[in-house]
Amino acid sequence: MIAPGIHSQSPWAPMAWRVGDIEYIFRRDLDFDVWIEPKRRNAAKLAKNYNRFNAEMQQRAECAHPKRDNSLGIHIRHSDKGVTRGGVIALSDFFPYAKAFVENGGGSIFVATDSSLVIEEITSKWPKDIRSHVVYQGGTTLSRNDTGSFDLAVSHHQANLEALTDILALSKCTYLVHGFSALSEAAIYLNPSLIERSVNLEHKDQDDKAKYTKFLKMIESE
Repeated sequence: MIAPGIHSQSPWAPMAWRVGDIEYIFRRDLDFDVWIEPKRRNAAKLAKNYNRFNAEMQQRAECAHPKRDNSLGIHIRHSDKGVTRGGVIALSDFFPYAKAFVENGGGSIFVATDSSLVIEEITSKWPKDIRSHVVYQGGTTLSRNDTGSFDLAVSHHQANLEALTDILALSKCTYLVHGFSALSEAAIYLNPSLIERSVNLEHKDQDDKAKYTKFLKMIESE
């Protein structure tokens, strides 16, 4: 019971979303961004003090995402999320952000996903002038349905390597568009500048127009 207690009942613990009903912890009277910011900053301090990526991991992330200046990270979590947490964000919801980023002079777009269908749709249906900016980690185990990619990998070690590579590569991006995910949050912890440079498409305290406007202001201010 220690892990569930820390996850949902400890006010000091990092959290990727509101996961419980204790009001003084989850503060639903506050906008989500206001509520989560101090948790992210606290987690970033812990990550800086205790997390170290070895040379192999640094090289993996560099190979997956070599051109990091003025880059956009997109994390698209599908597979088992549709079963365990009631739905996924459609790829079409991410497309306007990728399009706006490219049109505003953006560089590479690093896509981290657990779904081979996402990669197939990007490479076959996104306009060439946008998909030409897209890079992603190659040779990974991806799912084509609601089975988690971590359950399909040849080993837990391989699944962890691939997830950590995505985390590190996303953390090197200038901007981040994502949904509720511990992987996205981990990238923010490694690069706390993403607190102000990220948009959560599942954030219900803002409507879609407000999120998109926020993103445009980010990329146009550079």
